[in-house]
Amino acid sequence: MNRKNIMFFSLSLLIILSCDKNSEEITLDAQTYSLVQAIDQELSPLTINPLNWSDNELGFLDPIATKKIIALGEATHGTAEFFNAKHRIFKYLVENHNFKIFAFEADFGESLLINDAVQRGASNEIEELMKTKMHFWTWSTEEVKNLLLWMCEYNLDKSKEEKVQYMGVDCQFNTFHPGMLKDYLKITDAPFFSSAELILNEAETATEAGFASYSREAFENYLQEIDALRDSIANHENEFIEVSSEKEFKLNVRILEVIRQVSEVKYFQGDYSINYRDQYMAENTAWLNEYFDGKKIVLWAHNWHIANSPNYGGGGSMGYRLTQDFGNDYTTIGFLFSRGSFTAFGQEGGQFTELGEHVINVNPKTNSLNFVMSQSKEPVFALKIADLQKYNEWNDAFANGIEAFAIGSVFNNNPKDYYFEFNPTFFDYIIYFDKSTASVLL
Repeated sequence: MNRKNIMFFSLSLLIILSCDKNSEEITLDAQTYSLVQAIDQELSPLTINPLNWSDNELGFLDPIATKKIIALGEATHGTAEFFNAKHRIFKYLVENHNFKIFAFEADFGESLLINDAVQRGASNEIEELMKTKMHFWTWSTEEVKNLLLWMCEYNLDKSKEEKVQYMGVDCQFNTFHPGMLKDYLKITDAPFFSSAELILNEAETATEAGFASYSREAFENYLQEIDALRDSIANHENEFIEVSSEKEFKLNVRILEVIRQVSEVKYFQGDYSINYRDQYMAENTAWLNEYFDGKKIVLWAHNWHIANSPNYGGGGSMGYRLTQDFGNDYTTIGFLFSRGSFTAFGQEGGQFTELGEHVINVNPKTNSLNFVMSQSKEPVFALKIADLQKYNEWNDAFANGIEAFAIGSVFNNNPKDYYFEFNPTFFDYIIYFDKSTASVLL
């Protein structure tokens, strides 16, 4: 459908909608009304509770289910609906399209510990592992716990090849990585263990301190020692594989690589000209595709990370880098909402305040993407961005810099500070919720 198929209204005409979804009357100009009409024509309605989405409702995923990586975003790190939607989508893709890997914006090492329980179907261990091993409160929630419990249950009667995997791609901590690699080098009786132990101990303590005492020269020398350790391990590849396995060898080589990644992320923290974190999360995601022999991946991260955005930090977002690497085999689903509650740290001035529930009870910014979606006929829906681009008025809105709303893990109670210019290349699909409710922390 194109613009001529939509009833024309003079731009001077105001249309008043009494909207069932909001208690207050909203007055729309004709241009905004036409944007809403286009959405209503193209959306796929979804049940309000994501855990109740039927397979028929999720049929919009079928055309993209051939992709190697489907990335699922979130407009806050503390919305229960976003988390439950990802749970339901992963379950659908596993059961109907043979997806096997759920990769999180979570610490690589901690995820290996949790995945061990997932592989064994050890549901009784999940909550304690989440409470004691997860670095981020964002994932230590009832919603993510329920996802992991489902993964455990799914794996109980499956062969090794059929099991689903919970993996992390983030690189901000060296809490577990050095100890994991030391354990492997002990098992393989590495002849260079003493020198390896020294550099791995340094990695652990220096990362914890943020490399605060390191000059640039000292840091470069440290990286050279990491690289020398990598060379030593490579030189003993055959012996180590014989004692362990090829998979274990590859995993521990990656652990060392993540130790290096974390070191650079920490050392250059605050230097926004270098976006090492997104670069390395993209590299780790690509490594998972290779390590698991091409098994298809669902990727969980914030909207800003999964978006195909060349301008997100130096070098672009994780999604931009994955788009460069995988082309059409990488696809994105962003998540948006308009009102409601979510979990986040507060912020007053330059100071963070307590972690807790925040509420937005005002309408979105007028004529923002969230505002337009809030006026649609459905409270929850999926929408393909390319379908909006069939309409001249939507192309005009994108060209004129229509804004969208999203926060991360911190909120200062001033919603207008969290709008950004929306580019239709960011996401392939949007899943929209009128109302957000706060995630439940463990």
